[in-house]
Amino acid sequence: MVSKKSFLFLMILFFTACGEVNTGSGSTSTATQTQTVTVTVSGKVTYDSVPFKSAGTSGLDYNNIIQKEVRGAVVEIVDVSGRILGTTSTDENGAYSLGVTGTTAKVRVSAKLIKPVSAGTSNWDFQVKDNTNGNALYVMEGSLADLGTNSTQTRNLNAPSGWGGSSYTSTRTAAPFAILDVVYEAIQKITTAQNDADFGTLDIFWSKNNIAASGNKNIGQITTSHFNGVALYILGTENSDTDEYDTAVVGHEWGHYYESQFSRSDSIGGSHGASDMLDIRLAFGEGFGTAMGCIIIDSPLYLDSIGNVQSNTGVFENVENGGSRTNAGWYNEASIYSILYDVYDANDDRGDTLSLGFTPMHNLFTDSQKNTEAFTSIFTFITALKAENPGNDEAIDAITSNESIAPIWDIYGTGRTNRRLENANPLYANLDVGSSVNITTNYSATANDPSREVGAYNFVKFTIPTSGTYTLNIRQVGGSGTPDPDMFVYKGSSTEPVATAENSTTTDSIRRTFSPGTYRMAVLIYNTDSGNTFNITLN
Repeated sequence: MVSKKSFLFLMILFFTACGEVNTGSGSTSTATQTQTVTVTVSGKVTYDSVPFKSAGTSGLDYNNIIQKEVRGAVVEIVDVSGRILGTTSTDENGAYSLGVTGTTAKVRVSAKLIKPVSAGTSNWDFQVKDNTNGNALYVMEGSLADLGTNSTQTRNLNAPSGWGGSSYTSTRTAAPFAILDVVYEAIQKITTAQNDADFGTLDIFWSKNNIAASGNKNIGQITTSHFNGVALYILGTENSDTDEYDTAVVGHEWGHYYESQFSRSDSIGGSHGASDMLDIRLAFGEGFGTAMGCIIIDSPLYLDSIGNVQSNTGVFENVENGGSRTNAGWYNEASIYSILYDVYDANDDRGDTLSLGFTPMHNLFTDSQKNTEAFTSIFTFITALKAENPGNDEAIDAITSNESIAPIWDIYGTGRTNRRLENANPLYANLDVGSSVNITTNYSATANDPSREVGAYNFVKFTIPTSGTYTLNIRQVGGSGTPDPDMFVYKGSSTEPVATAENSTTTDSIRRTFSPGTYRMAVLIYNTDSGNTFNITLN
């Protein structure tokens, strides 16, 4: 039997569990509860974009800064302790919206574009980081503020340029987002052509300390804006060379990444200029980069701001204005970018009647150009372009003719010699098993970098009919001095040599097992003058 006292105690426990306690006085008190309210935080994110002056030749125009949308960037709502309350990305209008719960929070926008891997769709991970600050990701943050109890809040953010009237006087918050916007445009261009494109991961390093000097990248000595095969580096030093607002330049370097990720480049790299007669691999690689930069921004103007207060344009090029350039031809990067842009754009000029757009070019780059058995060049591109666009041979020939290039019919440039000079070899010498070919060296005395000029490397192609052990020999048979020949052998579409010979001697050889297939070889002769002849045998 339960006593009255025990019964009263049990009743108190019961009502306490229900949230109410009867005090016996007729009044009721409610226990304190934390009320949770979901607040929708939305807004627009922009950045200060500095355009070029109207003429395009006088550098950046800080008097006419434009606020552009930050598109596709990661947005986070963060509380006072750094806890992330919600994450989303800005849309094509720079807008975002997130439902979060909490008390005090701020908006944080990161200079990164991320779309995770998902079956049948495109994916990417691009981030702009500071190579002079421990590779820290660039972010822009709003102020901490009470979320309140209203159901909606608007919080807009703008990344300022940092320009103070005659110099940069505050943090250049806009710069990383300006770079990111070019990447956003590139993504749109590629995904329109391929809806399941795998972009992979790429870090883009920009810093106000990045200067055109060779040395330690951790302090900004990046040599120039470039893609090193792993990451992009973009110049940013004030009153020297800033590239964050040079959209075509950023697009050019991203274009090299595109080649690496989606297509293929056999470029040997190194110094190059629009009037140079270059190795066909280098000419095509740099011409492609410039064309791609202009394709991404959908403009033929390639502009590069430099100098004091960024008031000069170091490069002003309309990539369509070919035909009168110095040293036009299949070895000239300016000829290459004019041809590629003419194939892409809808503007008919100088006999250009072809307007294919980007999708057919993307399909070509990711298939025929990627898998060609020759070194990548204008010859591999045009040959594939004709094969994939039957009936357009005449229109394609008209475009190459504008750049003093005769009709192209095969990937090896048959009928061309590798120089316009006295001692000329076929662009590709054909070597059969059990036979030999001769090549003759010829360097230009005026070249800034002789090993990058057309003809410095001699190309040889051969076919192995059956698997076995074969020997390639090279030796000097004419001329003077003590030249040093090197050989680099590639099979099929491989971008890495399957065999090399780089001994510091006047002869060299490769002896190894070769499987059946088509091979190509690049031969470079060091320590030599023009007129030395070498014999290459395959047995």
